[in-house]
Amino acid sequence: MNRTTTMRAIGVIAALGLGLTTAACSSDSKSPGGGSSSGSSASGTALVVESNPVASFTEDFNPISTNSIGRLENTSSLIYEPLFQINSLDASQAPIPWLADKAEWSNGNKTVTITLHSGIKWSDGQDFTADDVKFTFDLIKSDPAANAFGAPTVSSTSVTNPTTVVLNFDTPQKANFVAIAQQLILPQHIWKSITKPEAAVVKAAQAIGTGPYLVDKFSSQLVTYKANPSYWQGEPKVKSVNLPAYADNNAASAALAKGDIDLTGNNIANVQTVFVGKDPQHNHLWTDKAPYYPQVNTVSLLLNNKSKNAPELGQAAVRKAISAALNRQSYASQCETDYELPATSSGGLTAPVDGKVMNSALNNDLKPTADQAAVDSLMKGAGYTKVSGKWSKNGKTVKFKVTDPQPYTDYACGAQAIAKDLTTAGFDVTADLAADPNAWSTALANGNYDASIHWGQGSTPFQKLQFTADPRLTAPLGQPAANNLNRYDNPKATDLFKAYEASTDDASAQAALNKIQQLLSDDMPSVPLLYGAAWYQYTDANFTGFPNADNPYMNPAPNSQAWEYIILKLAPKS
Repeated sequence: MNRTTTMRAIGVIAALGLGLTTAACSSDSKSPGGGSSSGSSASGTALVVESNPVASFTEDFNPISTNSIGRLENTSSLIYEPLFQINSLDASQAPIPWLADKAEWSNGNKTVTITLHSGIKWSDGQDFTADDVKFTFDLIKSDPAANAFGAPTVSSTSVTNPTTVVLNFDTPQKANFVAIAQQLILPQHIWKSITKPEAAVVKAAQAIGTGPYLVDKFSSQLVTYKANPSYWQGEPKVKSVNLPAYADNNAASAALAKGDIDLTGNNIANVQTVFVGKDPQHNHLWTDKAPYYPQVNTVSLLLNNKSKNAPELGQAAVRKAISAALNRQSYASQCETDYELPATSSGGLTAPVDGKVMNSALNNDLKPTADQAAVDSLMKGAGYTKVSGKWSKNGKTVKFKVTDPQPYTDYACGAQAIAKDLTTAGFDVTADLAADPNAWSTALANGNYDASIHWGQGSTPFQKLQFTADPRLTAPLGQPAANNLNRYDNPKATDLFKAYEASTDDASAQAALNKIQQLLSDDMPSVPLLYGAAWYQYTDANFTGFPNADNPYMNPAPNSQAWEYIILKLAPKS
């Protein structure tokens, strides 16, 4: 299974948001392998990518909608681009200038002045200007449902000149610079007439961006992108990108093994045998050493704290009892082939990549196997008793579903195993294996679920915790949320996230980060399960330039912004 991820701490200073402030303009850093090319004998070969198994595509290229092709398959940035690119694998690397050349903070980190790269045009020929950036951030302010990437809400914006935009915030937002940097920018002249943009269906002909590719052809089984000949960094060397539809992980893995896919990020059992071994000269992973993938995020069992079906999930004691009942080691081995390791800290961050900023008091406080004694103590302490073997209070048992898509085979395996373990522990739990990942994604965003296994998101430790539990980034039931899908709303959490953002040095930032982790351990809004791998497989039979452990220029896990950067680094073999 593959997921959208841009994980990995950017180092202590950068991860605390204190090193992500200004990026110097550099033509070298702005051109990752782009530029005009006459091609070669292989220049006509399409790069075939696969990100999420989907049985069929719906023609929708809306970068805001969770169900669009770009969001599902991590190709939005082939059309719509961010202000900066972030290599979340390099602790020392500054944000990479992209649509923007630099960003400068002032006013106690409540104001950022962004200088844009000049001479950029939208794919319909109109100029890209500061007005487009202003429009995008104003849209997020006026329509929170359009905030698909978790950018902080501006208090006001202004345009100084065509290449300079000023974003003002009510509170310090330097710590959230990555979310600002990776916001995809929309063309004002197209989107100003679109009402309810988060739900708009954007057809191929309407997909106007600054990016290196244009939609060439669409069908329910294949989407083809063609190189934008007027791209501001020069026409890409990869002239065509093909995106086939695959019904499930097994179909995608079979295609990969046959050499039909060039770039993907799947959880493949026995990957050394079924993929690398088929063509060791050309088929590769991040590294040839086990576990083959970097552990870069925390996979959690999301628990809907506002569930109408299971209101008991709103109680911290019940959530902590659920955590105690889980056999994480079994899920790692049975469902993830030991490519992902059991989570060890209840604070929500990822060992070892976040180790320097993890709350040491919470190290190894999660057991790899179930602890029934802890379950009993927590449930009894919360006033529950067992009736016919099930935890009950006031005549009602704790009953809920774990919902994950059947095509995501590892999560489907995990959902079934978790349901079994929780039922054994005295809960009444079933696995609900959704057939359609699109519907599942929508259900989670709108809060129409009880529990679900979900990968972590965020490029810094702070962002990872925000995704799990920042009350400011969630939404009421029935409205789409980009973060905090648990609907966790403890005011203490809000205060602590604000305290982190207001920090002015490493010590105060770390103190706030420790307190956030402790609160998440105490309240357990979601349950840490595993340390998620950056799934990544590639074949260099037709193209060269892929990142790997020896050349870690970008986190390779499926992510729209990162995959644009990677694809622009590639070149056909001559």
